[in-house]
Amino acid sequence: MSRSDTAGSFRFRVSDAIAVPLRGYLLRLRLLDGRPSMKDLRPGCSLLLRAPDGTERVVRIQDYAVTGGRATQERLERTRELDVVISEADALAGGRPVEIGWLALGPVKGANDRAA
Repeated sequence: MSRSDTAGSFRFRVSDAIAVPLRGYLLRLRLLDGRPSMKDLRPGCSLLLRAPDGTERVVRIQDYAVTGGRATQERLERTRELDVVISEADALAGGRPVEIGWLALGPVKGANDRAA
């Protein structure tokens, strides 16, 4: 999988990472750059997470978290935040948990992404 360099490219900062029992990890993403489409952020799509030291991993969005309300394009554009849930295995891959300060980049295109 690779990051797509299209006009729809985006960059979020992980502003919170919380373990959610029986679901995985909630990542609160704060938009830094770009104009992401909810189509590229729906459950089943992937994000490239980059640690401050440059280490990268690809994770799959399992679902939206509804702590702040329904995830819509209008809400994303207004608040510049999105809460997503990823699996515990993705969040803890390589023995290193995703933490505040990591970047989430996208869209990621690859064979495992959900078809449009």
